[in-house]
Amino acid sequence: MERVGLRASPRLTLEALKEALKGVRFPEAKVYLITDWQDRRRLARYALLIHGGKKDLLTPDAFGPAFPGGEEALSELVGLLLELGARKFCEAVVSPGELSGLLHLAPEELLRRINAIANPTDPGIYLKRAA
Repeated sequence: MERVGLRASPRLTLEALKEALKGVRFPEAKVYLITDWQDRRRLARYALLIHGGKKDLLTPDAFGPAFPGGEEALSELVGLLLELGARKFCEAVVSPGELSGLLHLAPEELLRRINAIANPTDPGIYLKRAA
């Protein structure tokens, strides 16, 4: 599993991820958005796990409105993934205290844990609407 980006750095992580996405086979891959808030999307932070195809990618919690510029970066990221052909999006919600530790698990354990708690999600909810 390739780890990409820096915690709380949406732009830097997005740019690094754009390069790392080369070689990921869409639409075979599953996109997991991992967050620490279920009913408070305006405060949420998101990590990203892409599983399937030739390689797996993992970012730390770098996206979402919890970080300056994070909501825009998340929207841009989801839009890019849709353009690349991603069709399987899931969201995994964990407690705020669990998120950082979860991202440091061994790849097999992380995948097992995320698969157990993830639910399908509509990628459109992450796209920022023009005002």
